[in-house]
Amino acid sequence: MKTAISIAYGNDGRLQMGISGKLTGHVAREGLELLKLAVEKGKREISLDLRETTSLDSLGIKIFDWIRSRNGDLKVGIIPPIRGVSDEELASITRRAS
Repeated sequence: MKTAISIAYGNDGRLQMGISGKLTGHVAREGLELLKLAVEKGKREISLDLRETTSLDSLGIKIFDWIRSRNGDLKVGIIPPIRGVSDEELASITRRAS
């Protein structure tokens, strides 16, 4: 899966940021920089959609650390990742259900 960051401004003025793929390395750094830039420009209400995020590393976690460090200055809604089910896990579930 290719990693992508999408940013949109909703009609309500909320910044909507979505991340699909791996939230690691340079993508995580760029995502954090985009988030910081939006806040510097005055955006305080943010929706962070991680439903299509497949993994993250310590750099990806820095985004959440930065949000926490804002000490309530931001209103951030986070849509957590949906855990994928592999073929192997699906086969195991099917066997147990039978």
